[in-house]
Amino acid sequence: MIQIDDLQFGYRRSRLYDGFRLQIDRPGVYGLFGRNGSGKSTLLKLLAGLLFPERGRIVVNGREPRRRHPDFLAAMHLVPEEFHLPDVTPTQLAKVHAGFYPRFSRDAFAAYLHEFELAGDHRFGEMSLGQKKKAAIAFALATLTPLLLLDEPTNGLDILGRDQFRAIVRRPEQRERIVIISTHQAHDLETIMSHVLFVDAARLALSAPLAEVAAALTCGVAADAVALAALPDLVYSEALGEQHAYVAANRGGQPGRVHLELLYKALSRNQAGVLAALAAKRAEVAGV
Repeated sequence: MIQIDDLQFGYRRSRLYDGFRLQIDRPGVYGLFGRNGSGKSTLLKLLAGLLFPERGRIVVNGREPRRRHPDFLAAMHLVPEEFHLPDVTPTQLAKVHAGFYPRFSRDAFAAYLHEFELAGDHRFGEMSLGQKKKAAIAFALATLTPLLLLDEPTNGLDILGRDQFRAIVRRPEQRERIVIISTHQAHDLETIMSHVLFVDAARLALSAPLAEVAAALTCGVAADAVALAALPDLVYSEALGEQHAYVAANRGGQPGRVHLELLYKALSRNQAGVLAALAAKRAEVAGV
């Protein structure tokens, strides 16, 4: 459903993508990670057709986003990190914009507003930033577009709001779409994410199902430096007082525990070690 080949894109002196490739061909929640300035938001805008590749090709659901074909626009929705809503109510917003999305479900929208504890007849001018974000997310999820792009959706949400967000994304009607979430709040995605995407140095450094990552890596806490030193195939560690959080190659037969924040740090500081552990597990599964 998404194919990116040899993508080249940058801003003046900053080269964000150089030979970037990505293929997504099945529904799921894809967590898009990378350091500040790595181009996560830019990638979402390229997929949405708001920015155009300098070179290379992007195809989404058989369409090139840069052409902005009506069929493409009706099958995709983007919620940027920063946005503006007119001073209307959520109900009025849906009345005006739902017609652009043939799969839009008013029943789902009402259910999501209820989950977020939002009234459909309150004007956005009377809402906090977090409430406005909940309304925008509720509308986006109710479009039921095959592709949904969310840029830092949990920024501005309180702890309860983040729980509500995860509950809605887990609903059955969301399972048949591709949801790409760019975020630094890795903990918010641990229970809903199916796939990890990590962007680094203008390329896609990692694209793997979370189940595959759990088979190759395990995260935990060692009681002290002696216990840490006894761990085989250590990939990354950090001190927590006398204890040490770690990421290590998973040599057991059962899936390991994956802590996304630790995985993010391991990919940022020992990318080669993470990729080597994944390659070793893939070779083991293939019987090589």
